[in-house]
Amino acid sequence: MLLPTPRAASLAAAGLLVALLALPWPRLGGAVLALDLLLLAAVAADALRAPRPGSLAARRGFADPMSAFAPAAVGLELAWRGSRAAFVRLADAPPSSFESQGHRMEVLLPPRGEVALGYRVVPRSRGDFRFGDLHVRAAGPWGLAARQWRTELAAAVRVYPDLRGLARLDASLAPGSAPSRRGGIPDGREFEGLRPHLPGDDVRRVDWKATARRGAPVVREMGPERSQTVWLLLDCGRPLAGRLPGGRTRLDGAVDACLALSRAATRGGDRVGLVAFGSEVRALVPPGRGSGQLGPLAAALYGLDARPEEPCLSHALDLVQARQGRRALVVLFTDLTDPESGAALVARATLLCRRHLVLLVAPADPALSSAAASRPSSVEDAFARVAAARILAEREAALARLRGTGVRVADVAAGQSASAAALTGYASAKASGRL
Repeated sequence: MLLPTPRAASLAAAGLLVALLALPWPRLGGAVLALDLLLLAAVAADALRAPRPGSLAARRGFADPMSAFAPAAVGLELAWRGSRAAFVRLADAPPSSFESQGHRMEVLLPPRGEVALGYRVVPRSRGDFRFGDLHVRAAGPWGLAARQWRTELAAAVRVYPDLRGLARLDASLAPGSAPSRRGGIPDGREFEGLRPHLPGDDVRRVDWKATARRGAPVVREMGPERSQTVWLLLDCGRPLAGRLPGGRTRLDGAVDACLALSRAATRGGDRVGLVAFGSEVRALVPPGRGSGQLGPLAAALYGLDARPEEPCLSHALDLVQARQGRRALVVLFTDLTDPESGAALVARATLLCRRHLVLLVAPADPALSSAAASRPSSVEDAFARVAAARILAEREAALARLRGTGVRVADVAAGQSASAAALTGYASAKASGRL
């Protein structure tokens, strides 16, 4: 597509002004017409000399997958085949849901040269997205006309959960990576080795046979048991659909916690499986061990979104009970927002706790906490505050009933990290030896 440039439009406006000034002198009409024809011929000649699509090759590069809410670099490599320098304007097409800066740019291409450009994007959600084509507008040598075309660079990109927080979590929360000792009491029941006795070691850890052989006090190093199974049950329904400050949903925090716990468990030698559910089961990853299990888990998690539907917890629990005969740690990520869901969870948890150890990670709704603590300025605000306070009271009662059935509850207050709460609960379960 050929287009006149702002320079050509300015010259045409100047010619129009000359024509208006020449109205009192009709004899100047021929000169004005000649000037207009000259400008039109110059624009046409410049358009013919404007760069053509085949003279510019482009390639886009970016990391795939990207991390949600993490800045990512996008690179553009241009190869110009023309014998003269060319001035081009570029407009790349990142996904519409991305925040982008610098995707529109201007560049002077040297004769038969290559140029590397770049800009940054920030994905605002997880899932599958697509970059569009690169739009190019190249001006002729006189700057009077430009040729515009589209270079086909459309490409898919995956956006995985935000992985930056994993590196910042305390490594001591991951059993097996750096076993911790509390007051000389063993952290687990699995024998790891022997070491010389140190001041402050509990006498119960002394290995008397090894002490007799070596002639010096020796203590046993005990660590968390390995080769156990951890099931992650992720609620993708209404309870975790609320948004947090910054645009994230509560489900995003739960997804991050699932990945953090998966990494800790696989590093500790345990097997990890996943069931994501809403009104029906939406993803299932059978338990597996080792770092190779993180790939299938991340692939199952990155495309999940919270839908405004009632979750069917019974389907997920039935699936785990059918597949898991041995005792396992079942970590459920959900919130209790009404008495009915709380009562149903208490009933199922009572049965589940007979065979498995259950940990509930319940991210609180910051909107409810804010409404319950607000100072009402109208009748509507007062009703909203009373309703929020009542919902929070019912939630606390349901959590208390769950604790009474033997469920371990990690109540994640607004502003706290679901990842840290999940890792703390996992470390506590491993150290207790109840698995």
